[in-house]
Amino acid sequence: MSERAEANRKAFISYSWSTPEHKAWVRRLAERLTEDGVYIILDEWDLKPGHDPIHFMEQSITNPEVTKVMIVCDRVYKEKADGRAGGVGTETQILTPEIYRMTDQGKYAALVTEVDDEGNAYVPTFYGGRIFIDFSDPEREEEAYEELIRWLNDAPLHTRPKLGKTPAFLTSGDAKPLATQSRFRRAKEALDRGVPGAASLVRDFGEGLIEQLIGLRPPGSSGQNDVPIDEAVVNAANAMRPYVKQVHELTRSIARTTPQAFDEILAILELVLSTTDRARGTTAWTPATFDANKIMAYEAFLGVIATLLAERQLDLIARALDHPYYYDDPSGGHGRSTKDFGDFSQYAEVLEYRNRRLNQNRADWQADFVHQHYQSGSPSFVRMMEADLLLFIRRPVSEESKYYSWFPHTLIYTGGWGSALELFARMESAQFFALVSQKLFGAVSPQVFKERVSALNGERLWRGVYPGMSIGSIAGVGQVASRP
Repeated sequence: MSERAEANRKAFISYSWSTPEHKAWVRRLAERLTEDGVYIILDEWDLKPGHDPIHFMEQSITNPEVTKVMIVCDRVYKEKADGRAGGVGTETQILTPEIYRMTDQGKYAALVTEVDDEGNAYVPTFYGGRIFIDFSDPEREEEAYEELIRWLNDAPLHTRPKLGKTPAFLTSGDAKPLATQSRFRRAKEALDRGVPGAASLVRDFGEGLIEQLIGLRPPGSSGQNDVPIDEAVVNAANAMRPYVKQVHELTRSIARTTPQAFDEILAILELVLSTTDRARGTTAWTPATFDANKIMAYEAFLGVIATLLAERQLDLIARALDHPYYYDDPSGGHGRSTKDFGDFSQYAEVLEYRNRRLNQNRADWQADFVHQHYQSGSPSFVRMMEADLLLFIRRPVSEESKYYSWFPHTLIYTGGWGSALELFARMESAQFFALVSQKLFGAVSPQVFKERVSALNGERLWRGVYPGMSIGSIAGVGQVASRP
């Protein structure tokens, strides 16, 4: 089979024999395009003695197998085309009706190689004001060539994005989209495009987020419209969760494009933590007032760490774990103070009442919420478990203490789990273990890591749960640093 028959792309070059240099330029272009997989029809190669030049031109232009026609335009080409002179004039008589009646406007394109003294492109009258590819500036020739090869292959640099789904608020019966949607979109797009000032847009989003986390709290201790208080708390948490997931999405954008803006996520987490207690001057509240915020504080921090694990951003995880979170404690004797990451893991007491009221005897409602709402999307439920394990063992491993400050709700779902979660499975590499240990566990040795994690195996975190989780198993202590 011939090259011409095998080629997916066939293109004809129409040009003027203006000068030997111009002919050589066209030939070099044809050779390069051939090397890049385009079958080029060129008179120097294809027009043989005994051939009819007019028939050759007509066939080359109108043949449906020719997917593209390049019109190389310089001053001489324009003059001959407009004056219908020579071979160019003949091609013009064929091209003109083709261009004007064509249904596929992507078949013909002018390649401008020369401009006049005022910078105007030499294009023939029949081409009109159509868009051309500019080869007139030698310094931009590579950019022009990329544009040409993309056009020849119908592979533009900018393509229409995949059509998405109708916004959920239009089909779910909700009256309006998330109140922070506009701020979130501006911040995310700025981060993804690396726009200066993106951090300030993240900050602006954070301010709107906290307004919602406060405004969506349940109304009172007895619920509303005969809704039990535990149901009101769960409903409030469900309403808050989409806002928290926006924090996770912004974290992913920052991890991928703008790690230096991570301080803004830490600032947002501080604000999220502040919603778990009353503000100064508050005179009326119940314990259940802040339970939805406690549920969300746990999910917010856990999801940030899970997202960073998925992006393999160990340095940002270390910053999140070591950061002193500003906390204006209204009950503290000294007023303002800071908290560590463990304070994001608070128990919502109203869930005990929920167990009694529903008579379901669930061991961990907060784990159930995460399991229910993180089955799809990012971060995934498995990543959330991975983050929970990391946060649970971090203090006991790095500080040689059996005291842990983080309750790992989702690990209840690892009962009978037979293998290590990803971060810990990867630590079978001694090199990777050393990296993780240095950044997250105080640079402990593999032996110390194994001993301290194994000491946690006996922890009974949930009453009546069998089989219980095996910390050693999901942390992969048997394989830690077992390979180079």
